Amino acid sequence: MRNFQRYKQDPRIITARFNSTCQETGKAIEKGQDCVYYPYNKTVFHMDSKQASEFLSWQEDVYVLGNNY
Repeated sequence: MRNFQRYKQDPRIITARFNSTCQETGKAIEKGQDCVYYPYNKTVFHMDSKQASEFLSWQEDVYVLGNNY
């Protein structure tokens, strides 16, 4: 996979450092689980949420098609 320039406010997949709740679904995100983190507004989304699936498909498009598709 290609490595593109990343920015401080880019959303990313992280491992939860503490228990939290998904902003979209209200599901519990336990410490140690993967989740999608949006630093701009400090929200987290469970990996089963629609927002997380959209993020994953966007991320795959960027890696496969390139940065300026």
